[in-house]
Amino acid sequence: MPAPAKKAPAATEEPKPKARVLGAASLSDILGRNPKTQEDPISAQKKEVPKKLVPYFDLLIELRDHVLSELDLHTKDTLKRSSKEDTGDLSSYSQHMADAGTDSFDRDFALSLVSTEQEALAEIEAAIDRIHKGTYGVCEITGQPIRKERLMAVPFARYSVEGQAEYEKTLKRPSQRGGTYLDSGDDANEFLTDDSDD
Repeated sequence: MPAPAKKAPAATEEPKPKARVLGAASLSDILGRNPKTQEDPISAQKKEVPKKLVPYFDLLIELRDHVLSELDLHTKDTLKRSSKEDTGDLSSYSQHMADAGTDSFDRDFALSLVSTEQEALAEIEAAIDRIHKGTYGVCEITGQPIRKERLMAVPFARYSVEGQAEYEKTLKRPSQRGGTYLDSGDDANEFLTDDSDD
């Protein structure tokens, strides 16, 4: 009996690769997670906050968002002013002299705002950190609880009213006006006249 003939394997066609359609990256592509299915970080942090501190946490988050938006606005404004000066966008010399003082004042003012906002942001972040550490609402000087009214008015407060007064006393130093102190001794007149024997 003859051996059955082997059938040649059927030619298998390789599937054609699908054409890739390239488009804009989705938010989940960029973040590496789908924000619709995953909880945002602030909500996750809020779950760890004791119930009695949630209103303060919400105030701090709202305040932080506001300060961040203002900081961004003032930073961009300052950069815009600086680039205007760099490009020489001022039309005439006399106008340049008048505008230079105004622009300098405006830039200094904007930089001052940015600095103040950065300090406020640091205080807000520190208060959020104190909530997570369990030290929020306790005066850092007296160790006594800070009143709810104060925390609602200034949610990033570190000190009670009494602690704040004590803190401010330590900051006060005798001020010197006009540079150096001159005492009423004989050496004092040496600085005021040109009659020295040098």
